[in-house]
Amino acid sequence: MSPPSEPHRICIIVPQSLTKATKTALEQQGQLDKGTKIRRLRGDSNLDDYLLQPGSTLSEDSCIIPTTYSVTLNSTSNDSAVFATAAELLIPGLDLQDQTNVYLAINLKDNTGFSQPLPSKSLLRHSIQHWLSSLPPLLLTTLPPIPSLLALHPWTYTLYPPLLLLPPSTFTSRPWPTLLAGPLAPHLPALYTHICTTLSITHIALNAPIPLHASTSTNTLRSPTALTPLHGSFGTREAPSATAFHRAFWVATSQHGVRQTWAPLHTMFSRGNIAEKARILRLPALRAERLGCGPEATSAVDLYAGIGYFAFCYVKAGVGRVLCWEINPWSVEGLRRGVGLNVSGRERWGVRVVVGEEEFGVGGIGEERVLVFQEDNQKAVARIGAMRTQIPAVRHVNCGFLPSSAPSWPVAVAVLDPESGGWVHAHENIAVGDIESRKEDIVAHFDALANPDAANPRRSVRCEHLERVKSYAPGVIHCVLDIHIAPIQSLLP
Repeated sequence: MSPPSEPHRICIIVPQSLTKATKTALEQQGQLDKGTKIRRLRGDSNLDDYLLQPGSTLSEDSCIIPTTYSVTLNSTSNDSAVFATAAELLIPGLDLQDQTNVYLAINLKDNTGFSQPLPSKSLLRHSIQHWLSSLPPLLLTTLPPIPSLLALHPWTYTLYPPLLLLPPSTFTSRPWPTLLAGPLAPHLPALYTHICTTLSITHIALNAPIPLHASTSTNTLRSPTALTPLHGSFGTREAPSATAFHRAFWVATSQHGVRQTWAPLHTMFSRGNIAEKARILRLPALRAERLGCGPEATSAVDLYAGIGYFAFCYVKAGVGRVLCWEINPWSVEGLRRGVGLNVSGRERWGVRVVVGEEEFGVGGIGEERVLVFQEDNQKAVARIGAMRTQIPAVRHVNCGFLPSSAPSWPVAVAVLDPESGGWVHAHENIAVGDIESRKEDIVAHFDALANPDAANPRRSVRCEHLERVKSYAPGVIHCVLDIHIAPIQSLLP
């Protein structure tokens, strides 16, 4: 064991296949130690400098990735407890909890002369403290004490390099609004510049909830109209066009090994859907024993595709063809670009975008695994009807729109393959106390859609699973109901 009370760096050991995704996730959270190289294990690798997590089974293709986390070890430290605490802090944020052959290690090498980095979530607070301390002395005498100003906020943030997103509550506690609009206003550029240097980013924006209404109309496109750019060029809120797409500022992120990209000024990104994305990747209904064939012999439909939040997960899970409907041109462009960032093995997915009334009939389907229709999803029934013999059977339909995806449910039932049946994944905001009763109502609704002749039902309908994805608002849960609809048949009494 190391000398008493000496801090040591935590490392993550992952298979080579997970190295890039883990490195990217650490960078996004400001937790990658960029001063230390990633090390790949070899057959003769000497690991005497590392304390390995109990039970670690390493392979020759494993890589050791350094993080900014550190732990203090002493003669009484319990190794298992130290690793358990570190794993609880580090692993969930990297989406590695469901991966195998992922372990932690502690670098026991002497850190003399090596400056200990600040915890990632302290970087913003440190930047603001440094900025305040560097203000002109005369101005400082007119301000409240720096510690009291810093104590007013937790200074949390989200990183999508090179973008830093600040939560809506940032600088809202008094006296911050008055100070920033008054004596501190001329000094804000210096603050933003210092933050960019400290966090290695180029753009800063103040995030805000996606409004349900834009001006006097419903915000059907779910545009982030309340996002406020603070630093860096984000482009302008202009009409979508090839030129506008080229001028816009784009960012990208990776979740569960799936890359996505979007223009923050024009398109939302819901980080909170990460658990649902993971669930799709391991969905039992995408396995051969449930489908009766491999997923590559099936199609999935996403009626609210956005930038590919869930559509990409179906592709990664092995579904042969994914058909997407989306009306926001900015989201469609993000989806198109996102497909180009992803591969399965060495094979790129391929994408084709069909805009508006463009014909897409016999002979129009190529090898692309992702087909995007930039139009109202109510047209999906006719589109799929015209191509049903040219695509694998549609076995899954995703209806990912909040607060309710109900307008798409008739379409979802209609596009499911009638001979094989399948699953509709209906997203819905439900009050906590109403979840069970609402589930019964939704199943009854789908039963009525699947069996329009109630006196002669031909399809069985049931809810196989209800997933509580996340809290949407106080007392309201974003739920996903996996509704199984059987093939059309004459049911016995």
